[in-house]
Amino acid sequence: MRNSISILFFLLLGTQLFATTTDELKATIIGSGSPMYNINRAGPSVLITQGNTSILVDMGNGTQANLNKLRFNVRNLAALLFTHHHLDHNEEFVPIFIRSLLGKSKFLVVGPPNTKKYVSVNFDLYKEDISYRLSKSKRSLTSRENSFKSTEVKGGEEFYINNIKVTTLKVPHSIYAIAYRFEYQGKSIVVTGDLTYSSKLSHFASKADYLIIDAGGMVMQNQNKANRKNRPNNKKNSRNSKDRAHLNLADSSKIAKDAQIKTLVYTHFRTGEINSTSSLKEIRKNYSGNVTFSKDLMLLN
Repeated sequence: MRNSISILFFLLLGTQLFATTTDELKATIIGSGSPMYNINRAGPSVLITQGNTSILVDMGNGTQANLNKLRFNVRNLAALLFTHHHLDHNEEFVPIFIRSLLGKSKFLVVGPPNTKKYVSVNFDLYKEDISYRLSKSKRSLTSRENSFKSTEVKGGEEFYINNIKVTTLKVPHSIYAIAYRFEYQGKSIVVTGDLTYSSKLSHFASKADYLIIDAGGMVMQNQNKANRKNRPNNKKNSRNSKDRAHLNLADSSKIAKDAQIKTLVYTHFRTGEINSTSSLKEIRKNYSGNVTFSKDLMLLN
């Protein structure tokens, strides 16, 4: 039986209560890059939307700039979610968190263990700054310090953020990591974050419309065959290496096949140009459905 957490009632007190129920569930890739700086790709981030409800999953470097390109105001976020606490996934949390506090809506922060500590430390550190900025609109810190709620999940939880049903799964990575499934009116989107192979993910993501997954093992342009052989992309080495922190194409394509995913969306690319032909050839050994190599600001619709 899944665990439940009391998130719905907190959010219903905010301005997101009257979310448009006719709008479908959508995902926008805000950042499709990796820890390495890439002028063409921001750090990992996905925006989940339904009506007036917006949820930001991870906040890598460049998230704010790309949200601004979409003319999206972060003060309208209903929730900030972390898949895990690596710098490339939470680097821009603080400025987004503070801007949300300067708004007027209630919002939620959700993530794996250490999320409450991470939020609390930053809130305490920037109290004077937040208080000063609020005073410009004749408000006090007291009026906003109860406007957010931070919650930790360990995997197996099920809750609602307004109309969107959210479920969680603990996935294997170098630190504690969570995958999220978002559902609304029969449509589902799964965001994995970083991970290595997990048979549980296939069940968790079963028949999802979109599986937004770690692009580990992607074949890049000018990558010679010798180097490719040394990368653990074959099934023999696929699930035996204890020191790996990411999937390879054999892993991700098998998960998508077993889950009967409608569209497999790769993100979290390292620097360089993708060899889409060679990569797709590897993916097709397992998965025959739709495949998307994501780019920043790509709307999955």
